Amino acid sequence: MTTAIMSNRIEFLETNHVDTTPEQPVANPPILKLVQLGFQTLGPLFPARAAQIAYQLFSTPRIRARHKTSDEMLESARIFEFIYGKQLLKGYEWGRGERTILLVHGWESRGTALRTFAPALVRQGFRVVAFDGPAHGNSGGKRTNLIHFAGAVQAAMRQVGKVHGIIAHSFGGAATVYALANARQPLPIEKLVLVATPNSIEKVLQETIDTLKLTKQVSRRFFRLIEQRLQRPVHEADVSQAYHKLRVGAALIVHDKRDPVVPFAAAETIMAHWTKATLLASEGYGHYRLMKNPDLIERVARFIVD
Repeated sequence: MTTAIMSNRIEFLETNHVDTTPEQPVANPPILKLVQLGFQTLGPLFPARAAQIAYQLFSTPRIRARHKTSDEMLESARIFEFIYGKQLLKGYEWGRGERTILLVHGWESRGTALRTFAPALVRQGFRVVAFDGPAHGNSGGKRTNLIHFAGAVQAAMRQVGKVHGIIAHSFGGAATVYALANARQPLPIEKLVLVATPNSIEKVLQETIDTLKLTKQVSRRFFRLIEQRLQRPVHEADVSQAYHKLRVGAALIVHDKRDPVVPFAAAETIMAHWTKATLLASEGYGHYRLMKNPDLIERVARFIVD
């Protein structure tokens, strides 16, 4: 159940499923201190090479998400494969409805992590499809980035046919918006749900710079590498700046006020620039548990169906 507050574009998720356990960010690996030392000592001597290495680290997922146990949804998924560039990507499908909902996972996750949304949508007559992005899950590749992942979203949409709606989490949300906004041919969809999606690529890059302790000279080169691949200034790729390029019927922005990974301010910034969007705010479900909340899943399903 939701209750409107402040305006009809902002809602607060009321839930009977209470979980007040603080969600902890993923810990940095022990080798990080050695990597930082390398950048601090060799970066000033070889700034161009250091920037290249920083970009490689930035583009390389540290882990491939695996399921420790199976469940009914994993077992019932129809598995398919499709080609994106030179990589073989793994896909998963539930339901056989005429309208298709695409699930797009976040960084260091996998397509089946969003399977929690599938049962409610299948009951409403939808076909639900997910896929493992490049360098994630059971798909091919060792590295990926915003543009590359966005290309995989476009490839998945071509593979599954007309898409009615998309539910995307975190980095997957940013990649989805980039895919829809920069497609060669328009990719219209009726419903878009962005869960815990970062707005600013520049902030993500700055977090990487701070984590790796890059020098100013290496940082500038690192930024230039990103902008060369984007072929535009970094800020022009912000989610908030893309809305006028999208062909989306309605958007639902979902974010937890205590998200330790992507601050709630990201959702507020997106909402400040997006019209025909609703912000659904929760409190206490963090960045990952949010997608497992039954009340949120029901609310998202209603948004897709309405």
